[in-house]
Amino acid sequence: MAIADKIASWQSAGLIDADTAARIAAFEEERARPTALWAVIGLGCLALALGIANVVAANWQAIPDALKLGVHFAMTAGAAFACWRSLDRGAVWFAEGALFVLGALFLAGLSLHAQVYQLSGEIWQLLVTWLLCAGPAFLLLGRTRLTAYALAGMTIWAGASWAGAANEESWAGLFAQGLAMSVPWALVALAALCQGRSRFSSGLSEMGLSAILIAVSIAHVAWADPIPEIDAGEMRVRLLVAGAGAALALALAWRGRLFPRDLLLALVTAPFAALVLAVGIEHGDGPVPRFIGALIYAAMWGGIAWAASRAGWRTVFGLAIGALAVRLFIVYFELFGSLAMTGMGLIFAGALLIALALGWRRIFSGFRKAGP
Repeated sequence: MAIADKIASWQSAGLIDADTAARIAAFEEERARPTALWAVIGLGCLALALGIANVVAANWQAIPDALKLGVHFAMTAGAAFACWRSLDRGAVWFAEGALFVLGALFLAGLSLHAQVYQLSGEIWQLLVTWLLCAGPAFLLLGRTRLTAYALAGMTIWAGASWAGAANEESWAGLFAQGLAMSVPWALVALAALCQGRSRFSSGLSEMGLSAILIAVSIAHVAWADPIPEIDAGEMRVRLLVAGAGAALALALAWRGRLFPRDLLLALVTAPFAALVLAVGIEHGDGPVPRFIGALIYAAMWGGIAWAASRAGWRTVFGLAIGALAVRLFIVYFELFGSLAMTGMGLIFAGALLIALALGWRRIFSGFRKAGP
């Protein structure tokens, strides 16, 4: 709805008078930006960039290697200079854009050097090299969620690639996989150290916590499969390393008050405990382990919902209630198995899903009205 329509609806509802409506309209008109114009300009720039890329790609083999490397070096230096000048002038978003481009150029440069000098290796080696080259710039100069998400995403990708390439039959491989598992908690620890840049810190913590909660929720399915003692023992080695990262994140976030402390325990400690119980302890695949796993899942997300309600974190509360609703829907199929796929079973499943969605909306709406 356009702002003029909103102002008119507010005025007709008696929320504002005519003078207030006129002042709001004048204020919004002064702040209005030519969105359509900038959108057209953006499309033109995109077309220009694609055209240049196509011309270069068509003549790639004919371009001397020295020219390729020289142009890339000049572009990288230009992006670094633009980032520095923008920060010096206080143009945060221009600086963020230049820093993001600088990171992309670093990644492209690594690929270019590998092509020119006929280098080969694992994907994790490329990503770790990028983190060593561009990571410090992002960590020191990042100001908003844009660069925080980019740095966190590359770090998680590098950790996952490293874990996938590690030798699971050696202690070094288990240690490497444990380090990879600790990456999301390390992002929370970094967020606690970067609280002076609130949006950058928030981006790191959001990415870290999202990875933690998604990974632990997926690991919850381990309760449906048997885990022998040998597998549980190997997992405990990985968890020992990951636990050190979780402890560091908890200590730094607790000291820096990154989150309310009840919420911090629910978001950082409870998922790790649920992960240990799911994959670090020997169990079978019968109904009892599945039931225990469902209870642990409900306890984790229920604790997060309770802590979020106390802290007034509406989005986290809504996500927690939604996660519980989804798990309750899955329980229906677990209990009734193939019967749930019959005609009546699907009808009941549809009704249950609608009821859960409406219940989630009702609970979340009530919390929003009661919240600060």
